[in-house]
Amino acid sequence: MSDVTEKFLILKKTKYGESDLIIHALSTIGAKKSFMAKGALKSKKRFGGGVLEPMHYVQFTYREARSDSGLNYLNEASVIDDFKNIRTDFDKIDFALNIMNCAYHVSQEGAFDSQFLFNLVGHALKFLNSSTPDQLATFKLHFYLKFLFQQGVISIDPWMAPFLKANLADSGTLNTNSEIKEAVMTYLDSLELQVFHYIKSADSGF
Repeated sequence: MSDVTEKFLILKKTKYGESDLIIHALSTIGAKKSFMAKGALKSKKRFGGGVLEPMHYVQFTYREARSDSGLNYLNEASVIDDFKNIRTDFDKIDFALNIMNCAYHVSQEGAFDSQFLFNLVGHALKFLNSSTPDQLATFKLHFYLKFLFQQGVISIDPWMAPFLKANLADSGTLNTNSEIKEAVMTYLDSLELQVFHYIKSADSGF
């Protein structure tokens, strides 16, 4: 079987044995795929420089699993974008990992029509990478609403309209509106809790 080259956002990594990693990643069509990276903790040639970190946008060359339930075998990996500015701020890192966790629990192996999920996560990471600390609370509410709306599990209220109409890339412009700031103070905690309960119910392995 020939190797496949494809682009992914890394959602999660898990140590397996002494030197292997299991990598879960989201493809550009929104499919979750799982990979065995043999010797990843020792191989600086194939997987050096922290390439296999959650939040990285990467290119993988891999051999497909022989069965639907098996792991793909990762041969090579290279970073396209590491969103390095996110890693300079603890609050940004914390929320970015929350975003990846959301995607991990709702994405499905073998999906082929969930580009919206890949785009949502990608745009969220791009915004976080260039955002300022004062924009974070508004952006959290913006992301949560977009996420729940795309998942079809939220009842629309009038106050949500500015968030749902605006692209994540334009989230910074929302921060100048006093009504938006009031909405953040009023609804952020409850939306965060709603997302937590949703992803818990969406994946029995949570």
